[in-house]
Amino acid sequence: MSIATKPRCDLRSEYDMACPQCGQAEALSVEITCTATLSIDGAEAYCDHYWEEASSRSCDVCDHHGTVGEFRITSGKAVQA
Repeated sequence: MSIATKPRCDLRSEYDMACPQCGQAEALSVEITCTATLSIDGAEAYCDHYWEEASSRSCDVCDHHGTVGEFRITSGKAVQA
């Protein structure tokens, strides 16, 4: 299946995440960790990137800030829809 025909999902189905304040799950900002090469020409990121439950996260719609863990949808946690 090509990227063009892949069904569009939101962050609830892809990462079990949504904004706990407004329920938005289309775009969330997250602080990531990655490896980069620094030179006098700048920085070039390479390798994979990752985040943890304590990484900073914010909602691109309502600007709610918290951690990845606070944006995680769990079976007993209600999130605005």
